[in-house]
Order: sequence, then C-alpha cells, then structure tokens
Amino acid sequence: MTPPPKVPDVARRLPVWQALADLYLDTKLDALSLQQIAGVLAGSGYTWPEIQAINYDEVAPALWFNVQDIAGEWAGWDEKWLLERISSTYTGVPHRMLGSRQLWRKQVDEYTASYLAEIASYMP
Repeated sequence: MTPPPKVPDVARRLPVWQALADLYLDTKLDALSLQQIAGVLAGSGYTWPEIQAINYDEVAPALWFNVQDIAGEWAGWDEKWLLERISSTYTGVPHRMLGSRQLWRKQVDEYTASYLAEIASYMP
C-alpha cells in the first residue's frame, strides 16, 4: 500500500492554514479579523491563486465538517490538531466532490466566497 503524500512546505503553510481555518469556525468574522487574516496571507509569499488552492484542496477538506455541524467549533482550532487534521486529509491533488472539482469549489465558495472577497480587498 502506498503511503499518503506528505504536505510540502508545512512550516510555510501552517500560518496560512491557521488563518484560513478561521473561515470554517461557527462564528461570524468581523472586518478586523478579516484584515488580520489578510495580513497573514499577504506575508506568506503565496500568490492569491495559490492561497485559493490551499483553501480548496487542503483547508476545506479538513474542516468542512464544521460548517455542516449545527453546533460546530467556534472558539478556534488547536495548532497541533489542525496540523494533524490537514496532514491526514491531504491528497496532493485537487479535491473533488462526487468526482467534480468544480462542484467541490462551488460548495466551498457558497460558504467562504464573501469572506475571501473581503480578505482580498485588504491585501496589497
């Protein structure tokens, strides 16, 4: 059996994961929180398309359960747990829903698109 792929550049990705993970909490994020997320993402050195791919293919698959839960996590994600969770769900390929990458992205966009648009507006 082939072992699962290892996530590349975990040290660089972890702050991005932590910032994007806030989008999946069971709480409304205010402008200050979104500006702080934008600061972390801008400082990561990743391009906006790379950040979007990290959200779609790494963070969302790991945390999607929380947006489906009636009483989901709202206080925040433990760093160690988040690292283990994303590492365990990482596949190294674009995530799909029912075999469709576009369907998956549409589903994620329904929940995160407005936050990401606001975050993008705060980035240099």
